[in-house]
Amino acid sequence: MTFFNLKSPFWVPIAASVCTLFTVVAHAQVMDELELRQQGKDAVVDIRFVTPVQYLRSTTARSGDLVQVFYRVLPHRQTITLEASERRLAGGGEIPSLSVRDISAADALPTSVNRKLAIRLGASGKLRVRSGRNSRSIELVLTGLGSSVPAALAAAALKFRPVKPQADAAVAPTNPATADIETQAAVLLATAQSAYDGGNYDGAITSLNQLLNLPPNQSSRRAQELAGLARLNAGDKARAANEFEVFLKLYPQGADSDRVRQLLATLPTIGSPIQEAAKPAVVATKTTTGSVSTFYYGGKSDTRTQEFIDSPLGGLPILQSETFLPSTDQKQLQTSVDLNWRYRDTEKDMRFVVRDVHTRDYLKSTDINRLKTLYVDYRSLALGGNVRVGRQSPSGGGVTSRFDGVQAGYAFAPKWKVNAVVGQPSDDLLNTKRAFYGVSVDAEALTKSLSGSVYAIENRIDGVTDRRGLGTEIRYFSGPVSVSGQFDYDTVLRIMNIAAVQGNWQFTEATAMNALLDRRTTPIVSLGNALFFQDPTLSQAQRIDELLGVTPLKQLQDQVVAITAYQNQFRIGGTHTLSPNWQTGADFSLTSIDEVKPVASLNFAGQASTGNLWGASSQLIGTNLYSARDTHVFNVSFLGAPTYHGTLLSYNNLSSVGDKWQLEPSLKYYTQSGADGSANDIWTAGLRVMFRLLNKVSLESELTYERSETVGATTVTGPGAISTAERINYYLGARYDF
Repeated sequence: MTFFNLKSPFWVPIAASVCTLFTVVAHAQVMDELELRQQGKDAVVDIRFVTPVQYLRSTTARSGDLVQVFYRVLPHRQTITLEASERRLAGGGEIPSLSVRDISAADALPTSVNRKLAIRLGASGKLRVRSGRNSRSIELVLTGLGSSVPAALAAAALKFRPVKPQADAAVAPTNPATADIETQAAVLLATAQSAYDGGNYDGAITSLNQLLNLPPNQSSRRAQELAGLARLNAGDKARAANEFEVFLKLYPQGADSDRVRQLLATLPTIGSPIQEAAKPAVVATKTTTGSVSTFYYGGKSDTRTQEFIDSPLGGLPILQSETFLPSTDQKQLQTSVDLNWRYRDTEKDMRFVVRDVHTRDYLKSTDINRLKTLYVDYRSLALGGNVRVGRQSPSGGGVTSRFDGVQAGYAFAPKWKVNAVVGQPSDDLLNTKRAFYGVSVDAEALTKSLSGSVYAIENRIDGVTDRRGLGTEIRYFSGPVSVSGQFDYDTVLRIMNIAAVQGNWQFTEATAMNALLDRRTTPIVSLGNALFFQDPTLSQAQRIDELLGVTPLKQLQDQVVAITAYQNQFRIGGTHTLSPNWQTGADFSLTSIDEVKPVASLNFAGQASTGNLWGASSQLIGTNLYSARDTHVFNVSFLGAPTYHGTLLSYNNLSSVGDKWQLEPSLKYYTQSGADGSANDIWTAGLRVMFRLLNKVSLESELTYERSETVGATTVTGPGAISTAERINYYLGARYDF
C-alpha cells in the first residue's frame, strides 16, 4: 500500500486514522465570522465556524465583560489548523463592542480539539451562550437589547412583501395598566414578534392591534414600533408612516426613537398617494473593519536517549549507549491580514472580505502565502436573494472543503429558501481536476421549533463522479432544549457517510447537559481516495483517469468503499453551578474506528478495529476569586484504550490586570503507560500574555516549557530505551485592529 505526501493534505490514511480522533491538521482557522441580528427582545451574535463544533460550557466573570466559551471541534473533511484567531464586532447603541478570540483550551492535550473562545465586551451586560442554529455556530444572546440593534442593521433586515389592506393605525389608550394587562400584553407581543420573525406580517399586525388597544403597559412602546415595521415589510408605506408618527408623539426620546425617525424620513407623508411619492431616501451605513498582525514562532528541543541491555550479573540493566540531540524545531514569521468592508441600506447588504496569511519558514527557507478568504457577498433585501463569489468556507449543503466558486440563494416564501453552489476545492489533490455543484432547500420554520434543510451535491474528479451526496440537516429549538442532526448518503458509492446528532439541555439556570452521537466514514468516501490506496507493484497514478486506464470504474468504487472505516463517537457532559464563584463539569467519551478487511487487489492485509477509546474528565471552575475578572479551571482526565491508559492533570488561569493586561498561566502533567511496558510522562508549564498598548494595538506572547521522559517497550533482551526531552516553544507578535 502506498501513501502520498500532499502539499495540502485532505486525506488521512487508514493506518493513521486513530490520530484523527485527537488532532486536526491543516490550513484554515476554526472561527470564520461574526454576525449580529435581532431576535425578539434580544440581540444575538452568531459566531460562525468553518467546521462543525459542539458547544460544551461557558463561564462569565463578575464584571460581566469577560466570558469564556468552551467547545470541541468535531471530525470533518475540512482540514483546519489549531491557530489562534480573533474577530471583532463594533457594536452600537446599547449593544457593546466585543472581541472574540479563539484559542486552544489549556486544560487539554496540546493536540486536542478542545478549544475556547475568550470574549471581551466593551461594557458589562447580561449575556448567555447557547448552541447555534446549525452545527457550525455558537450564539451569544444579549438579553433585552433587541431594540438596540443599530437602525441601519434593522433597516437592512426589511423585506418588502405585498399584503392585504389593514385597519388604520391604533393609538394606545392612556388608562393605567394592571398586572393582568401586563401579562396579556407580553403574550401578545411575543406572538407578534414570532409572526414577524417568520414573515407573517398579517398575523403580527393582528396581534399588535390587540395589544395597542389595551391600556398603556411595558410592551406598548416596542409594539408601536413593531407595528410600523410590520406594515413597512408588508409594503404598506403610508400606514407604516402613520404608525411611526404615533410612536414619535408618544415616545420622542430614546435610541428606538432615533431609529424610527430615520425610517420615517424615507417614507411618504400621511395622505400623499403612494404611487406619487418620491423614491425613498437611502439610510445607509458603510464600515471597514479588520486587523493586521505579525507573529514570530520559535522552538527548541534537547533530547537525551539511553540504551540499556541485560547485565550478565543478576540480569540488572546496564547502560549500552547514550546520545544527545539538540535541535531547533521551529523558526517562522507569520503575517496575517483580515479585511471586512460592508455597505448596508434599506435595499441591499454588500460585503467584501479578505483573509490572507504569509509564512516565512527560516528552517526550510520557504515562503508560503495562503489566501484563505476572498469573496464579494451581495444580498438584495427587496428581492430576498443573495450571491457570494470568490474563495469561501463551506456553509452546509454538502460542501466539505474551502472552495473557489459561487453560491446563491433566493427566499421564495417567508419560511423557504432555495440555494445553489458551484465551485472547485481551493487546495490541490495531486494532479487531479476537481469541481462540484449542488442545490439545497432551507426551511427556517417548519413549525415553531423545527427547521432544517435538504441538499443534493455532485463532486467531479477528472471527468467522472467523485461522490454524489444526498443529505439533510435538522434543527430543533424549544425553550431550554436544542438538538441538531445531520445525515449524508452517497447514491453512487451506495454508502452512508454521516449520521450524527447533538444536543444541549438547560435543565435549570444552574444545570446544563450536552450530548453527541456521531458515526461517519473516515475519511468521507469519494472516488479520489483510490489515489492513496494503490497496488504497490504498479506505477503510482497521480490522476483518476490514469487508474481508469488499468482498473474498471466499478472496481475502483468498490475499493474505496472497502478500504474506508467508520469512526464512531459518543460523548455526554454537563455543568452545574455550585455557587456564584464555583462551577463544576464532567464529560465522558467513547470512540472507536471499525475494522477494515483485507483487499486482495491492493495487496492490503487489512486493519483491526481500534477497540473502544474512552475518556472521562471533570472540571472545577472558579471565577472572581480575587478580582472582578479572574477564571480558574482545574481539570482531571482519565484516558484509556486496549493498549494504554493515561491521566491528565491541569490548571489554567485567566486574569485581567486593569484594562490593558491579560495573563493566562497554565500547568499540565500527563502520564501514560502501555500494555507493552512503555511509559511516558510529560510536564508542561505555559504563560500567555496580552497587553493593550493602544486602543487599537495589542502585543501578545506565549512561552511554553515541556519536559518529558519516555520508556520504550520491554523487549526480549531487557527494558527499552529511556529518552528525556526538554522543549521550549514561544511566539511574540503584535496586532493592529481597525
